Amino acid sequence: MEPSFYEDYYRHENNHWWFRWRFDLITRLVKSLGSGDSFRILDAGCGTGQMTKRLGAIGLAFGLDSAPEAIAFARSRGVERLAQGSITAPPFANGAFDCVLALDVIEHVDDDFGILTSLFQILRPGGHLIVTVPAFDALWSEHDEINHHKRRYRAPHLRSLIETAGFEIDRVTYCNTAMYVPVLVTRKAKNFARAFNIKLGGHGHDHLQSDLGDYPPIINDALFKVMRGENRLMDRVNLPFGVSILAVATRPVVSTAPIADGMLAGAGAATRSVEQHSHGSS
Repeated sequence: MEPSFYEDYYRHENNHWWFRWRFDLITRLVKSLGSGDSFRILDAGCGTGQMTKRLGAIGLAFGLDSAPEAIAFARSRGVERLAQGSITAPPFANGAFDCVLALDVIEHVDDDFGILTSLFQILRPGGHLIVTVPAFDALWSEHDEINHHKRRYRAPHLRSLIETAGFEIDRVTYCNTAMYVPVLVTRKAKNFARAFNIKLGGHGHDHLQSDLGDYPPIINDALFKVMRGENRLMDRVNLPFGVSILAVATRPVVSTAPIADGMLAGAGAATRSVEQHSHGSS
C-alpha cells in the first residue's frame, strides 16, 4: 500500500461500511472455528490493526505486518501482540497457531503460493486458514494500484492454489456480491475518465484515489445493513460472483503438502516461538 494511505485506512476502519461488513463476516467465521485463551490466532498482514484488536475478544490474537507504518498504527490502537516481519517468512514456530488469517494479503506479492506454504507451516495440524482476495480482473482500478495489488482472482484459481499448498478446502465463495454492479460501473467510469485525462496531458499515477471515502451516516449504515444481510445468506449458500472471494481451509492432520525445491524457503527459518511476540515486540 502507498504509505500515505495508512492514515486513511486507520481513520476509516472503525466506521466505514466496508470494514464493518468484513469485521462482521470474519469474526463470526472465526468464532465458529474456536475461541478461548488457548485459541491462537494470527492476523497475517494485519495492517492498521483493527481486525487484530477485534480478534482479541475471541482468542489470543497476534498481528504480523511488514510495514512499520502499519505496526505503529496498530500499536496506537492498543494492540499488544505485534511482530514486524515478512509474511513469506513469518517469525513464528511451526504449528504455532490454531487459525491464521490472510485478509486481502496474498495479492500483494509475486509469490502468492510461497505465502500459502509458509502459512501452512505455522498452522498446527487441524488448524484453519482464512483467506480473502479481490475478485475479477474486470474490477481492476487505481484502487488496486494504491494497494500495490499484483492480481485479482477467480474462485477456481484460488481453490487450486490453496489445495496445491497442501490444505484441504472447506469452502470457497465469492462475497461482497450486493455491491458488485455498483463497484464495476464506478470503476469502469473512473478508469475511462483517468485514461481520458492522461490522454489530454493531465495527471495519472501521481493522483491515485482509493475507493474509501466518507459517506453520510444514513447511507453508510444502510450499506452495512445490506452487507450484513448478505453475510447471513452466506451462512446457507455460496455466492456465484462478487467483488471479493472468501476461502476457508484446514491443514490436514496428516500432512499432504508437496515438498518442492525452494518451496519452503524462508518458512523453515521462521522458528522463533510465538511467545517471543506476546508483549508487542517488533
